[in-house]
Amino acid sequence: MTEEVSLSHSVKNYLQNNTKANDKILISISCGLDSTVLYDAIIRSKYFNKKNIYYMIFDHQIRSEGKYEIKQFINIYNLTNKNLFVKRLFLKDKSKGFQNKSRSIRYDFLYKFSKKKNVKHIFLGHHLDDLNETYFLRKTQQSSATGLSNIFLDKYKSLKLHRPLKKYTKKQIKTYALFNRLTWFDDRSNLELDYTRNKIRNFLYSKKLSNQINNERQNFSKIFHLHQLHKNFFKRKRNNIFEIDTNKFNYLNEDLKFIIVQTFYYEYRHLLKKQIRDENIKNFLKILKTHLISNKEMSVFSGKIGVFNKKTCINLT
Repeated sequence: MTEEVSLSHSVKNYLQNNTKANDKILISISCGLDSTVLYDAIIRSKYFNKKNIYYMIFDHQIRSEGKYEIKQFINIYNLTNKNLFVKRLFLKDKSKGFQNKSRSIRYDFLYKFSKKKNVKHIFLGHHLDDLNETYFLRKTQQSSATGLSNIFLDKYKSLKLHRPLKKYTKKQIKTYALFNRLTWFDDRSNLELDYTRNKIRNFLYSKKLSNQINNERQNFSKIFHLHQLHKNFFKRKRNNIFEIDTNKFNYLNEDLKFIIVQTFYYEYRHLLKKQIRDENIKNFLKILKTHLISNKEMSVFSGKIGVFNKKTCINLT
């Protein structure tokens, strides 16, 4: 089986194992190589009814040629207006935290759009190189084992995020695209070294460190079960309110408590405006040790904690 056929079969198997044929899905398209291959592989699978496939293209308005590329892409692949949506973003080019802000806005818009259309599955074009680059970026930022062991979110609020290409390298994806004579548009900003991620991409592959980083990332991914520990102590009741089993929690040693609180916040990081720090977790643990007064709230990182009807709850606000 050739690499091109292998990728096509792999995507179809992924769809069959993770979705139902009558599901409504949304494909996030950048008009670049990765999302074009994702789009093509899903369409070739003939797994979904075409009327249930929505397409979202974000126009970041960073490059003057961007809007013309989007028009060309739509015409080349004959995307129908009924299921196609183009969202213009308004962010200054190369502003501080541009990529993070852009990502946050995109996810929030995808969520709101999906609720209106009753879509529960979002498909993204991330691949193996993206995984390794993000891992290395977090490593340079001295991320904890929690952050290094779970690179991409599998869910955003009620949405399921799918990345069928994540086991394929950029080179393999390009081979598929060339074999199937696909048309895509390269974003020249990906070559500019104004963004940290672009610097990391250039460093990893110029130094041939990709295999080493990939092996290291895979080792961290094996401790993913740590992320599930908090579910034994934090139970979601409704919306952003969680009940804490303080009797069980306070029997743990301090190191384990710290990890559990850390993974709890990491699991629901899409609800937070900023990243939790060690001192925030220590303050959280200190509060849980005290005798909380019934019906009186205390502030913790990104929320309030208190005892209501004899149950300790945290509300992430």
